[in-house]
Amino acid sequence: MKILIISDIHGNSVALRTVLEDAKRWDYVWVLGDLVDYGPEPHIVIDIVRELKPDVIVMGNHDYAVAFNTDCRCDPEIHELSEYTRRNISYRLLSREQIEWLKSLPIKIEKNVNGRKIYIVHGSPRNPLYGYLKPDLSKDEILLQITPSIYAVKPRPVNADIVLVGHTHIPTTILVDDRYILNPGSCGQPRDGDLRASYAIYDIEKGVFEIRRVKYDIGKVVEKLKNLNLEERYLKWLENILITASIHRT
Repeated sequence: MKILIISDIHGNSVALRTVLEDAKRWDYVWVLGDLVDYGPEPHIVIDIVRELKPDVIVMGNHDYAVAFNTDCRCDPEIHELSEYTRRNISYRLLSREQIEWLKSLPIKIEKNVNGRKIYIVHGSPRNPLYGYLKPDLSKDEILLQITPSIYAVKPRPVNADIVLVGHTHIPTTILVDDRYILNPGSCGQPRDGDLRASYAIYDIEKGVFEIRRVKYDIGKVVEKLKNLNLEERYLKWLENILITASIHRT
């Protein structure tokens, strides 16, 4: 039995469809949030995800920002672009019903799979929407981020064998005090220097978390962005992120 795990699609239906074709077979689908903003087709991404009938789906910070018309609180380096694409892509293309659906998504889910306790959020147990579990954090910082209270001063890690997250756009496997922190990376907007779409397959019986990468047609995504008649500065900014797999502007 295998679980297809996808996160941070960000309106990139081309990457999403490529991932689904590459994965070929799965028994369950888990989606870790951020379906919208940045990419040219958030409305189509939502439709595809809903058609998949995911067994698990949690809300990301961008989903929350669109659903409730609030700040996404993302990286300052990309915040301006986030705000621009929310106004000029997400709100332009999403239906009222799709926005209402985003409002209905939970911010965390706990599962017991084949005897393993799995805690699922977009960001971190400490801060489900906005917390970053980056691979370069120290052990103490990781333990604090997997403590399910934003007010905790000392680590009291969540009672789980696996903490499954997205948000960083960086595929990650970390083992800390017998707990695995797993991140499938970003399907629609990788930011780890590898421009291929990233996703994961979790083999339930074997207990193996496999990160997979697949090349998709970035040129097609850029053409779709151009068809939206965005301001040239923001269009180039979005294109640069896709072709460099980094938010750092060149």
